[in-house]
Amino acid sequence: MASEIGKTPRTVALFATCLADLVRPSVAFASARLLEAAGCRVEAPAAQTCCGPPAWN
Repeated sequence: MASEIGKTPRTVALFATCLADLVRPSVAFASARLLEAAGCRVEAPAAQTCCGPPAWN
Protein backbone atom coordinates (compact mmCIF):
# COMPACT_ATOMS: atom_id res chain seq x y z
CA MET A 1 0.00 0.00 0.00
CA ALA A 2 2.90 2.36 0.55
CA SER A 3 3.41 2.58 -3.22
CA GLU A 4 -0.19 3.79 -3.59
CA ILE A 5 0.29 6.88 -1.43
CA GLY A 6 -0.17 10.07 -3.39
CA LYS A 7 -1.94 8.43 -6.31
CA THR A 8 -5.53 9.08 -7.28
CA PRO A 9 -7.74 7.41 -4.66
CA ARG A 10 -9.94 4.51 -5.59
CA THR A 11 -13.66 5.14 -5.46
CA VAL A 12 -15.66 2.60 -3.48
CA ALA A 13 -19.45 2.35 -3.45
CA LEU A 14 -20.52 1.37 0.06
CA PHE A 15 -23.73 -0.63 0.22
CA ALA A 16 -25.00 -0.01 3.73
CA THR A 17 -27.82 -2.46 4.20
CA CYS A 18 -31.14 -1.44 5.66
CA LEU A 19 -30.28 -3.53 8.73
CA ALA A 20 -27.08 -1.57 9.26
CA ASP A 21 -28.99 1.65 8.66
CA LEU A 22 -31.73 0.86 11.18
CA VAL A 23 -30.10 -1.44 13.73
CA ARG A 24 -26.35 -0.72 13.75
CA PRO A 25 -25.60 2.50 11.84
CA SER A 26 -22.24 2.71 13.61
CA VAL A 27 -21.08 -0.31 11.58
CA ALA A 28 -21.72 1.48 8.27
CA PHE A 29 -19.98 4.63 9.50
CA ALA A 30 -17.02 2.60 10.78
CA SER A 31 -16.78 0.84 7.41
CA ALA A 32 -16.66 4.19 5.63
CA ARG A 33 -13.97 5.50 8.00
CA LEU A 34 -11.90 2.35 7.53
CA LEU A 35 -12.08 2.62 3.74
CA GLU A 36 -11.17 6.32 3.88
CA ALA A 37 -8.22 5.54 6.16
CA ALA A 38 -7.07 3.03 3.53
CA GLY A 39 -7.06 5.84 0.97
CA CYS A 40 -10.39 5.16 -0.73
CA ARG A 41 -12.99 7.72 -1.67
CA VAL A 42 -16.30 6.37 -0.36
CA GLU A 43 -19.64 6.95 -2.03
CA ALA A 44 -22.92 5.73 -0.60
CA PRO A 45 -25.42 5.60 -3.47
CA ALA A 46 -28.60 7.45 -2.49
CA ALA A 47 -30.88 5.00 -4.30
CA GLN A 48 -30.01 1.96 -2.20
CA THR A 49 -32.94 -0.32 -1.49
CA CYS A 50 -33.50 -3.30 0.75
CA CYS A 51 -31.86 -6.45 -0.62
CA GLY A 52 -34.18 -8.75 1.35
CA PRO A 53 -32.35 -10.10 4.45
CA PRO A 54 -35.16 -9.17 6.88
CA ALA A 55 -37.52 -11.38 4.88
CA TRP A 56 -35.11 -14.32 5.03
CA ASN A 57 -33.89 -14.05 8.64
